[in-house]
Formats: sequence, C-alpha cells, structure tokens
Amino acid sequence: MINKKKLYIRAVTAGIFGAVVIFLLNFNYWSAFAFLILVSFLTTYEYIKLQAGSEFNFFLLLISSFLFGPELTILNEFWRPFNSNIFIVILFIVLLYQLILILNLFSDKYLNSYSRLLVYMRGLLYIGIPVALFHEIVMKEYGDIGMIFILILLIWTNDTFAYLTGSIFGKHKLMPSVSPAKTIEGFIGGGLFTIIAAFIISLFYNWGNIYFYILLAIIVWLMGTLGDLVESKMKRSLGVKDSGDIMPGHGGFLDRFDSFIFVLPWVALLFYIGVFMKIIN
Repeated sequence: MINKKKLYIRAVTAGIFGAVVIFLLNFNYWSAFAFLILVSFLTTYEYIKLQAGSEFNFFLLLISSFLFGPELTILNEFWRPFNSNIFIVILFIVLLYQLILILNLFSDKYLNSYSRLLVYMRGLLYIGIPVALFHEIVMKEYGDIGMIFILILLIWTNDTFAYLTGSIFGKHKLMPSVSPAKTIEGFIGGGLFTIIAAFIISLFYNWGNIYFYILLAIIVWLMGTLGDLVESKMKRSLGVKDSGDIMPGHGGFLDRFDSFIFVLPWVALLFYIGVFMKIIN
C-alpha cells in the first residue's frame, strides 16, 4: 500500500526542489555549472560528516568538503590544470572503485573509513572526481550542456516509477539486507519507464541516436539503483536513516543525489565509447 502522507510530502518537496533544479539547468552554462558545484559540495559535506561524526568541527568540515568536493571541477573550469587524457586514466580508477563498492554490497561489512585521510580520499573518489570527470568529458570536451538535465529527468523517472510500481506490485525484495523497501518489481518498473522516457527525450534532443539514449537509460537504471544501494549500505553500517534532513521526505542531499553521482563516470565512459560506435555526434 502507498503511504499517502509520505507520498504527499515527497511530492511537495520534489515539486519545489524540482522547479529550482529545472531553472538552474536550463538558464545557461554557468547556472548548470553552479548546480554541479552545489551538488558536489553538499553531498561531500554530508559524506564526510557521516563518516567522521563528531571528529570534525564545523569549519574544518566546510573547508574539507570544498577541497575534496568541487575544488577539482572549479580548477578545471578556470585554470585547466588537467586535460581529457589525464581524466580518462582517472576515469578508470573511479570505475574500479565503484565496482569495489558494488561487490561490497554482497559482503556483511561496509568499507568504512577509519582515518581522516581515508575519509578524504574516499570522498574524492566517490563524489569529487566523478563530478569533475563529467564536467571535463561531457560539458567541456564534447560541449553537451543539456546532459545534466536529461540525467536528472531519467533518474527522477527511475526513482518515481520504482517507488510507485514497487508500492503497488512489489512482493519480492531486491536486496533486503541493504534496502528493505526496494523490490524486484519496483526495479523492473523503474527500468521500463526510464527506457520509455529516454525514447521520448530522444525525439526532442538531437545529440545522439536512439541507441545512445537506450544505453543512457540502462546506465541510469542499473548504476543509479546500485548507487542508491551503495549509499544505503553505508548509512546502515553507520546506523543512520538519512544523510541529512534538508529535504523533507527525501532526507539529505546525498540521499537525493546518490544515484546521480554514481551514474556520472559511466555517462562519461559512454561518451567516449559513443564516439567510436558512432551513436553520438
């Protein structure tokens, strides 16, 4: 059964937040860039706060969240100390780290960070570098500004229809030890509607052909769901329900963008592969 009160709170929060996000992503390049920086900073802030607990004071938390969150993206925008050749090497390091996190879903333990340096480094691999990779490869190298908006739409579609189909038809748990609320039926429903949404988007957005959008939808569906599960396992290992409380009904920024940041490096990889497959311009 659908919890109507919870659904109402989620809908109102999503409506207000969604309007702000849509405006930022469609106004101009700099508003989209500001959105990326905001997401990188706030999700890194919540990640470090969760991992470090009371070990960090507020000002140290702010400084470290900036240095190991959006700083790399800002540097690459204004000073370009890095180029796409360097980023492609970093990309495979990040993908390897994500695969380790995915494999850890099937373990009884989570790879918690026990030192300040590990907290920083893992935050950088988990959030800071994926955002910088997407910015360099998709926005700078290939000049695609609208891809952030498309990703957000597809992620929202997957989340929304996974929740709805799971609430209505869900009987079989997807990964109960990590996220008891997720069901196989919801997972399949979210994926189907995400592919449909990608097909509709392809009719209005001419960056790539239909194969590109289907692959993009599959990435959002699979990696977005896995990103959500990875964050759920981290929270469960730390004994917390939400990464924060900034968004009623949705928790914190990391709760809202866990799928987004997990998807980014795979989308960057798709852009590289897509050139050789001739499925994007």
